[in-house]
Amino acid sequence: MSAPAPTSPAPATPYTPIVTDAGRLVRVLFSPGTVFEEQRDRPTFWWPWAILAVLMVLLQTLQRPFQQRVQELIFAQRGITPPAGAGAGMVGTIVGMATGALMFLIICAITAGILYLLMAAFGGETTYKKMLTVTVFAAPLAILQQALVAAVLRMRGLDAIRSVWDMMPSLGADLLLPADAQLGAFLRVFLGQIGVLQIWGVVVTAVGLMVLGKVGKGAAWTAAIVSFLIIAALMSGMAAFGISAAGG
Repeated sequence: MSAPAPTSPAPATPYTPIVTDAGRLVRVLFSPGTVFEEQRDRPTFWWPWAILAVLMVLLQTLQRPFQQRVQELIFAQRGITPPAGAGAGMVGTIVGMATGALMFLIICAITAGILYLLMAAFGGETTYKKMLTVTVFAAPLAILQQALVAAVLRMRGLDAIRSVWDMMPSLGADLLLPADAQLGAFLRVFLGQIGVLQIWGVVVTAVGLMVLGKVGKGAAWTAAIVSFLIIAALMSGMAAFGISAAGG
């Protein structure tokens, strides 16, 4: 019986900035292993981040009227007359967009740092850039979550915004709680971040860690879950502080 003929390696996928990255950001939702394998030797971050940042800015633009409504309610609650055009001018809009994009970059950097430290602790062989790649390619699930929030807000309309909590429709584990459950702001926001899309984001992260972090399934899943919980706690703390400051 003759030995099977050796198979030739698959040709490298040609890389075209923006076009290739946009396609990967879509395909990673359904085939994360293939997308990360394509980036094993040439990880990318900045173009995918730019694409997602633009989408985030567009979603923030859709939510801008609702954010202004909340600001008006806060001013009214405190008996303060808001300055004419407060937060609605071009400068305020641009600052808000830039702040959102910058916060997205900071969260990516922090998450990648956590993953890099966890990979080092588990004996993985990786780089910080590869962890940035894992982070940014798991982020489309967060963008989808924001898109759902924007869709729910627009369906409800501005008249449905009566408090800061109305800006955060329940789409996570908080839906499983009784309607009269009394929760602190931190716990309520934290539970709201545990949903189907977030769990799938953990799956994508774990697959990326196995491919680009060079660790086994157990270590990859542990690192993905730990990093998710840390970031969720950080975001919940920031949100709870903002809600408290707004009198929510």
